[in-house]
Amino acid sequence: MERNYSAETKMLAGFPEIRRLGAVSGNGESSPFLWRGRMMRLELVDPSRGTDPSITATAIIRDRQSGEILSHFGEGCYYFSLYTEDDIVYVLGTKSKPPMLCGDTILLFESRDLKTWSSRELFSRPGWQYFNTSLTKGPDGYRLLLEANEPRELVGVPFTFFFASSPDLVSWTHLPPETAFSKHRYMGGPWMKYSRGWYYVISVTELPCQRYSNYLYRTRDFIEWEVGFYNPLLSPCEADRRISPIACDKKSGWIDGVRHGFLSSSSDMDLCDWPEEGKTLITYNLGNQLGFYYLAEAEYDGSLDDFLERNFR
Repeated sequence: MERNYSAETKMLAGFPEIRRLGAVSGNGESSPFLWRGRMMRLELVDPSRGTDPSITATAIIRDRQSGEILSHFGEGCYYFSLYTEDDIVYVLGTKSKPPMLCGDTILLFESRDLKTWSSRELFSRPGWQYFNTSLTKGPDGYRLLLEANEPRELVGVPFTFFFASSPDLVSWTHLPPETAFSKHRYMGGPWMKYSRGWYYVISVTELPCQRYSNYLYRTRDFIEWEVGFYNPLLSPCEADRRISPIACDKKSGWIDGVRHGFLSSSSDMDLCDWPEEGKTLITYNLGNQLGFYYLAEAEYDGSLDDFLERNFR
């Protein structure tokens, strides 16, 4: 069940001010995270831009300020997401099943120093076709969001979000198909976070005329959902063509695309608390969903918990 606004709904908090900081990389989906006082970034590196599964994609960890790449890993996977706990960094990767970039197996990579990584299979589900994932921890353990396109009898309008739970990141219980969200529209590029009694989810939503933007939702029980008041978030605009002072890999040619490429999509938002700065750091991708994309940053003055809550006031 989904609860949207009504004739009586009032916007009491006002639209949250999100400042766009500019383009930082020509790479794909990203996750910012704080590591021992420094802001880092997980990035997808795909030389083919999603057009040739035979060309290996990898994940990298990059120091946000210096641009230094600390490690490469995840060969054979795609659609990476990140979660941190107790000084351990966890990265989930969907194992590609040629000739597709998606697959039925999720791998978990772990590191304590951002340079050496161990990996293991989280689970495998034959017959399922997984893309992006997102992991968070609530009062009853871990919750995993899985973006799926098959099995077709369970998926609604591609794509659809399904959920799983675990007490220990080892044994997993998949929530009933009835909790899938939402079967009535395109749901992609997810991000999920538990905060103040709610599970918040950001999804890419397809708008008319092949436009894409980010919508925020929340739930307590994965049955009843609320729609954020200030959707869509970070739709493309001219400010997204600015080049950040800390932009990386400027010689690779992606900057020309930033200046003149067709921007019809803002997608794959990921957010991270930055308490030292009193801010929330946001990464997201701009492009056209046809092979052209680049990575940009934005910021919100305040904590991540406050940002999520005020979108429903």
